Amino acid sequence: MKKFQLLLISLIIALTANCSHVTPYYRSNAASDRPAAVENRAIRSRLLLIGDAGEPRKNEPVLALLRDWAAELPRKTTVVFLGDNIYPNGMPGETAANRKDAERRLTPQLNAVIESGARGIVVPGNHDWEQGAANGAKAVLREQAFVIEKLADENSFLPKDGCPGPVKVDLDGVRLIVLDTQWWLQTKNRPGAGCPFGTEEAALKALSEMTASAGDRAVVIVGHHPFATKGPHGGFYTWKDHIFPLTNLVDWLWVPLPVIGSLYPLGRWYLVKSPQDMNGNLNKQMRRRITEAVSGSKPLLYASGHEHSLQVFENVGVADYVLVSGAGAGEKIEKVGHDSRTLFAHSHPGFMAIDFLTDGRVLLRVIEPGELQSVYLKWLR
Repeated sequence: MKKFQLLLISLIIALTANCSHVTPYYRSNAASDRPAAVENRAIRSRLLLIGDAGEPRKNEPVLALLRDWAAELPRKTTVVFLGDNIYPNGMPGETAANRKDAERRLTPQLNAVIESGARGIVVPGNHDWEQGAANGAKAVLREQAFVIEKLADENSFLPKDGCPGPVKVDLDGVRLIVLDTQWWLQTKNRPGAGCPFGTEEAALKALSEMTASAGDRAVVIVGHHPFATKGPHGGFYTWKDHIFPLTNLVDWLWVPLPVIGSLYPLGRWYLVKSPQDMNGNLNKQMRRRITEAVSGSKPLLYASGHEHSLQVFENVGVADYVLVSGAGAGEKIEKVGHDSRTLFAHSHPGFMAIDFLTDGRVLLRVIEPGELQSVYLKWLR
């Protein structure tokens, strides 16, 4: 009888779990726009947003496509890497045995910028902080030094020195504001003294002032952690995770483990509550405080990585639109679902391009390797 009850529970969980969007999801009343081609001369600035690219395949197609898009308008383009630039534990010391492997993971990302002639900005994520370890800030400093040397730009790694930010970068028609969201979630040896804004209160006040003083520029805030997601960090798991959990380790290992398979997703969401997940207390506090800080001058966009998928949301609170662009490494793509706020979702490698036009319009495109490339387009303004 007990076995039957356990099987019944697993069946209910499996039936109520969602399927991942391995084909693009478009909200029915927000289908992909197909606007007339935008002439390059009409573009004031272009942002290319790519995250979690820290485990690239050899000749990674996403990075090759990123380079091509950046090379189209190099003087107008800024490429932003949204964190987790080196898996699994950031940049080790120069004499460490795994130093060369870390450099191998980061260098192709930087080369995509160098070869295109565009500007690059690298933002740290939790893996760059050694996944929150006590020496995480030191790993960030080592990555910072490597990036600045390779890109020959003192402002190519932001925020600097393990500080929280915000850092403003004014482009033509755009105010880009950069945050290190892992700083907010770091519980061990978090830098403060010596930072331009070394406390949460100082950082929030600066953030509020930067958004309010942007004038007629569109405001885009970038960080590593999302403010909305229907990926694993948002508690999304499919029926396969509950019934065939070993397929997450090896694709062909279809061994049914009902009930046992549900322990990890349910335990992670309801018991562990990691700060890296949306239900973690520090994560919720960070999102609440940042949202309150910008409420007086709501940004156009908040963009992040962290989830290994491509997602576009509206009606989130922190900004008019929230983007998740953490699909920079094809080997690390994860499942994704949708909710009532989702405009687009896809479990697929790619990045996002945002063009700011001379007439004030703003065009978002989701870019994926393949014949179509632009799989989703939307006028944000």
